[in-house]
Amino acid sequence: MVRRALLLLVALCLFAGGGDAELRAQPTDSTTFSLEAIHASDTFAPEAFRGGRWAEEGPIITYVEPADSGDATHLMRYNLKTDDSSRVIDGTNLYAEDVERTVPIQDYQFSEDREKVLIYTDSKQVWRANTKGYYYVYDRSAQTLTPVAERADGYQMFAKFNPSATKVAFVRQRNLFVVDLQTGHETTLTTDGSEGAIINGTFDWVYEEEFRVRDGWRWSPNGAHIAFFKLDESDTREFALTDHTTRYPEYKRFRYPKAGEENSEIKIGVIDMAAVDTTQEGQTQAIQYFDTDTWNEGGMTHEYLPRMEWTPKIEGQHRVWMFRLNRDQNQLDLLYGDPTTGNVQTVLQEKNDTYVDVENGLLTFLDDGKHFVFQSERSGYNHAYLYRTDGTYLGPITGGDWEVTNFHGVDEESLTAYFTATRDTSIERHLYSAGMSLSHHEAAMAPEKITEASGWHRIDLSKDYRYYIDAHSTTETPPTWTLHEADGAPVTPLQENDSLKQRLDRFNLPPTSFTTLPAADGTPLNTYVVKPTDFDPSKQYPVLMYVYGGPGAQTVMDRWGGSRHLWHQYLVKKHDMVVVSVDNRGTGGRGKAFQDVPYQRLGQPESADQINAAQALADSSWVDADRIGIWGWSYGGYMTLLSMLRGEGPSTFATGLSVAPVTDWRLYDTIYTERYMSTPQANQDGYVKGAPQTYAGRLEDYQDLLLVHGSFDDNVHPQNSIQMMNKLQEEGKQFQFMLYPKKTHSLAGGTTRLHLFRMLTRFVENKLVGAEASMASSR
Repeated sequence: MVRRALLLLVALCLFAGGGDAELRAQPTDSTTFSLEAIHASDTFAPEAFRGGRWAEEGPIITYVEPADSGDATHLMRYNLKTDDSSRVIDGTNLYAEDVERTVPIQDYQFSEDREKVLIYTDSKQVWRANTKGYYYVYDRSAQTLTPVAERADGYQMFAKFNPSATKVAFVRQRNLFVVDLQTGHETTLTTDGSEGAIINGTFDWVYEEEFRVRDGWRWSPNGAHIAFFKLDESDTREFALTDHTTRYPEYKRFRYPKAGEENSEIKIGVIDMAAVDTTQEGQTQAIQYFDTDTWNEGGMTHEYLPRMEWTPKIEGQHRVWMFRLNRDQNQLDLLYGDPTTGNVQTVLQEKNDTYVDVENGLLTFLDDGKHFVFQSERSGYNHAYLYRTDGTYLGPITGGDWEVTNFHGVDEESLTAYFTATRDTSIERHLYSAGMSLSHHEAAMAPEKITEASGWHRIDLSKDYRYYIDAHSTTETPPTWTLHEADGAPVTPLQENDSLKQRLDRFNLPPTSFTTLPAADGTPLNTYVVKPTDFDPSKQYPVLMYVYGGPGAQTVMDRWGGSRHLWHQYLVKKHDMVVVSVDNRGTGGRGKAFQDVPYQRLGQPESADQINAAQALADSSWVDADRIGIWGWSYGGYMTLLSMLRGEGPSTFATGLSVAPVTDWRLYDTIYTERYMSTPQANQDGYVKGAPQTYAGRLEDYQDLLLVHGSFDDNVHPQNSIQMMNKLQEEGKQFQFMLYPKKTHSLAGGTTRLHLFRMLTRFVENKLVGAEASMASSR
């Protein structure tokens, strides 16, 4: 069977009411459907299945559970089918002598014999995740807890046992280290890591943000080698975020390559552990680097190395496999690196006229060491294809005018592939299985649908492919977690959220319906509409359109929408209005051609679609055409500005609420922006026409605009809103602006979200719901 390092389902931020790290009150019997209940309490946050990790066989998971008192946490083993549980580690035994207190378990790794557990604790956030902290080895037999390294030497990152659990390696201050667990001796493997220059074993900001990579090193399956990423960010530009809450400004500085600027150089090295000299610092004699043409001499041809792992044994040897991309990200190479000779072999090459997206886990090796599964959009839709490990193509595993959105793996005993797909509809997700042949074949076998209930199914299969956990929801139904056998037969509910369902039913919330509206070229666009429960087609209602609209994303989905969608229902219920969301061309789930429409012209066809959809709404008798507004966050904030300002936007949208918008793609990072736009040097026209700043002079006096940004937004920098405001002021345009000091792109923490949505609500109340029909004269 295919081995996959899977985590069980945890509470998605969407499921858990938006993922806000907010101060939240508990629900009471007197709860009202209010902004406070939505954004400052757990009233409407679903109870989430606690999650965990699958054991090697059966419906068994391990998970961390808080102790009854104090900071201790227990490591538990739980049979999902029988409801039997046992304690693997009693957290009260985890007394760390170096800090003279009990340490909580935040993450863990078992040794292969399960006698030792590597425990991660006292972690701190690095950008998006808590990836630096401290590690201890717990010996289950001896019941001893030993620190991997001295805390005084600094935080440790991404520590892992070698296969025999005799050593632990980790990253500290941009270098790699290894500790002999028998002697406690620490050996420095690399010494050149330094701020603003070399990074070993982890990544810079843009790789983490756009390629979703953090942990940058791997033990080989036999423990003989370590493969690791090395980056050099010396030539990248530094960006500073300003803290004005102090008496004198303070600055948060980091390297951030903007579109068209220099990226970090990158290469992959291999450490021969047998050649390591534990008496010296640095192991240059034991390290060799693969020549991937991405370091120094690398350039526009070969720019990125977004993925690296070890293969299973192929002809008796483990190799390092690597993905390599050119700068425009439209050519992907699958490379094998020989850890003994350093030779690099190109196994497969994927080209596309637009771009190749590597985010969805394109490669899955079978345990037989003879085959792998590669996902490709070559047919116009994302599908799975079978290859021999030497790159020989054998045939498709899936096929059709629909998308595989998650390939879960292959049960090699039954030759059955499992995957989530859009085969029924792009606004739902379902689990399917399909038989497969390991010989040459022309067509994929017909898939069988496993999940039945309409809506959205988020699937996690057990390692032995006998069970899966289904997190199912719809727009009207909060998520439920259920254990199933692999054929779909239900075994037992895990989390049902009945009390939340009853609480929601008491409020008689406005329902969500699905329809289509026309794009600028007439293409039907997926749309959801939230109307009042007492909707009267003879009345005219104000309409607020909610947009994200970015490449591959979707807002129109039959799934639980968390606090964002509850806010939309709140607006509809309280203010007798309608909320509509439209997935413009360029969004996901409908194939490569649909998604590629905005290629090298981001913002132009998408905003044209939002404008055309709004005009189609305006033709409906129940829509007040003079009171149509639009709002969005991030790419949605960008879309809000362009939709208000480009083309017929000024005569279409009376109101706009733009949160954390990009206002010029030259201000955003290389990897994301150039994937869809190439560089500013190569596509000057696209950058100018796709920048809201270009159209600042088109904001009309009768249009009301609100801009919102966090001053510590390391993703979409606040300079985007500042430059937009500068352009608007130069043009003599009036608008409103709210800055959230020291808040990031998520605008969360404390009571920030409640403050934000109170402000957004009042703006909608005053400028859209209560607005006079001031646009009539413009038509």
